[in-house]
Amino acid sequence: MVHVTLGWQRIKWLPDDSWSKKTLPMLEDMGLTLTELKRSVYVIRLNGEYCIDYPWGTSPTVYVGEGNFHQRINKHREWVTELKQLVGDFEFEVCIAVPRIRNSEFAYKDAEAAILERFGQKYGSAPLWNKQFETRCCPHYEYADKSINDVIGKRSGSRYEWALRPLNSSPFYHNYMRTHLE
Repeated sequence: MVHVTLGWQRIKWLPDDSWSKKTLPMLEDMGLTLTELKRSVYVIRLNGEYCIDYPWGTSPTVYVGEGNFHQRINKHREWVTELKQLVGDFEFEVCIAVPRIRNSEFAYKDAEAAILERFGQKYGSAPLWNKQFETRCCPHYEYADKSINDVIGKRSGSRYEWALRPLNSSPFYHNYMRTHLE
């Protein structure tokens, strides 16, 4: 087994934040470079009094992704804006890691699949906007449960007042139901 470290960095993010004026400077202040962000894994979470009501529990996680963070975060603006309109004006939290293993260019892809796998085991589906579970490409890689649980679940001291679940008239419903494990 090969242990892969996920050194999570967290930023507050709004869908209308400028990449060059706000998001990139925050990431650079944390020591992340554009080159590193091309092979990153990230988790988008609600950051406030709301969480999502999944089949086996509640979580603030709405999406797990991988790849070029700059390109990917811009593609998420549309659906994140829809969600923001539903729950009001608040920031999202984005947790970003850049997993690296010597001579392996796919550590970030396996990390995403491992996080989605753990999310499914714990909550009974993929996160709200993930359309599928990914397949692990490096099953001999292992990740600390605590590291994954910290980004997909409720953190100590969090107090959610609402757990949201989309109904069939919601644009989020199809994605939400498509990955249920029940």
